[in-house]
Amino acid sequence: MAQLIVKKAEVPVPLVPPGSNIIPLQPSPIKDILTTLPKRYLIYKEECQGTCPPGTDKELFPIKTITYNSNHITMRFAVEELRRLYRNSGVELKVQKTNQDRNQHSDTIFIMLEEKYQSSPYYQSPLSLKKEGFAIIEQGSNIYIVGKEERSVLYGVYHLCEKKLGYSWVHLNEHKGIHQDKASACIQHPQFSRRGNIIETIDDPIYINRLIDWGAKNGLNEFFFTFFLWNKVKKYIENDLVKRSMHVTLGGHSLSFLLDNNKNQATHFLKDPNSQETVIKRIHEICSTSPVVTRVSLWPEDVGIQQDDYAAFMPAYIRFTEKLKSSLKDLQVEVEHIVYNAGLEWNMLERNEDTEASGKVDVLYAYWGRNYSNSIHSGREEQSRATDSLLDWRKETAAKQRAFTVLEYYSDHFMLSELFPPLFQRIKQDIEDYQKQGVDGVLNLIVPCHVKLYSSDIPKEYPWKWVQHFNNYMYAGSSWGKDYEELVDSYFSPLEEKKDFYRILMLDIEKILSPHTFWNVPLFPARVVDPEKVIGVGERDNIIDYLNGVIDFLEKRTPAISQEIMDLQTKDNYASFTQEEMLLIYFDYVKKAVRKCKQEWQGVQTHGLQ
Repeated sequence: MAQLIVKKAEVPVPLVPPGSNIIPLQPSPIKDILTTLPKRYLIYKEECQGTCPPGTDKELFPIKTITYNSNHITMRFAVEELRRLYRNSGVELKVQKTNQDRNQHSDTIFIMLEEKYQSSPYYQSPLSLKKEGFAIIEQGSNIYIVGKEERSVLYGVYHLCEKKLGYSWVHLNEHKGIHQDKASACIQHPQFSRRGNIIETIDDPIYINRLIDWGAKNGLNEFFFTFFLWNKVKKYIENDLVKRSMHVTLGGHSLSFLLDNNKNQATHFLKDPNSQETVIKRIHEICSTSPVVTRVSLWPEDVGIQQDDYAAFMPAYIRFTEKLKSSLKDLQVEVEHIVYNAGLEWNMLERNEDTEASGKVDVLYAYWGRNYSNSIHSGREEQSRATDSLLDWRKETAAKQRAFTVLEYYSDHFMLSELFPPLFQRIKQDIEDYQKQGVDGVLNLIVPCHVKLYSSDIPKEYPWKWVQHFNNYMYAGSSWGKDYEELVDSYFSPLEEKKDFYRILMLDIEKILSPHTFWNVPLFPARVVDPEKVIGVGERDNIIDYLNGVIDFLEKRTPAISQEIMDLQTKDNYASFTQEEMLLIYFDYVKKAVRKCKQEWQGVQTHGLQ
């Protein structure tokens, strides 16, 4: 669709709205244009009467008013956001609250829930929105943003502003492009019922609040915190979560915290009824003071279990979570248990004959040690075993009508290391595979880069938040159900004529870097970047050959960045650079990390051991 923009000129060029039968006139004074075009099509800067920011171009703005009819905090926030985003585009919209106003309005955006729309004078045909879905209806000179719930109305606001005003939500910093005036009419609903980030240790409220804001703009509905991190950051982030009606899950590896850092009690927790009662009471107290908490997902300590405990462990753990669920009934908080291979222990991931899926609590599935160069159906022995476990738990939870969610590590800088690969293709295929298997939700874990005690300060400035974000962006959009090509195009479009070059390059880097995750299992608990922790040299030659191939590729294919730019760069100032500069900075860090890793595998310990 053509962009309807009045270009700067002494005598403006007349505009013709899409689909109009008006014949364009020759350039004429603006008063003639205003008499030629239907008034509803445009509001010029001159008509704003000083309410538009200085320097705003004359552009087409059909909307003058926002109308809403709810006091809910998220509905009010949706109105605030819509008004703010239009204001930043040069138009100050009026706001009016109405209760079943029967008067006809024009040039208005109506914000309402589906149930209100169905009974309103504006209703024309049933919507039948699915959970968390929204509809945008363009009717004459009016637009209706209709949501199944309050948060889905907010999703609709951001979608409208993206299509009509040219906003982009790719990065944490909001980007305002040119006015698109694209057709925004649609009905959308998410592909998965749970879509969110798991944050275990990132004690950075400013960054978390930016993630929350970005998450709402990209269709996320949940943030998962450990109990000990929530205790630190709650007072700084809770309001932003409430305004967006975000779900909050508390849990993770928090037993020691809930037991006042008694690690011995935490290790033997399932054999100690008194410890269980202490934990249940503590969790109830925390949840009762945080209404935003909607789920508890408490995990055992991150260590493997003894062989003598194999048969009894999972049934005992499930019974505890069921008891916890019963205690939280008055708070309407859901509970799930995790199945995962802590310490690469299969007996904590696979369901044995003594274990039945619960009919009361949900399941979170997490397979650590995946080779991210392969799909979950690759057929490799360990991946095949893990996938069989996933399918078994999915079948059992479906039979008990319980939810089944997968935890992925797309933004985990420990698992993926500083040789961090883009995973565009992998995320695309994973989401398709999980949808086919009937998975209810997919969560993405964010873990900072593990900085070793090198003599150089360079790794400390590695911009891991920006780097992990290209995977988190693809994950968020894919879990909602957005088209892969649309997501990739949105990511690279700011690079303009260079976008195809960088798109091909990043997809090739995914192919060359992701195979290093193969070594996470044979080297466990070390990774390919931890040769100083590896006992024996069985994989040494294979790893060096692999690193030589990576170095050769990166040196031939990736552009270099100037030292002047690198001198300015710090860990958190990524907003100060263009997207191309940040990609070049990322390439530079990866090249340095690969060279250093190779040196250490060759026995040249230039930085010493950790």
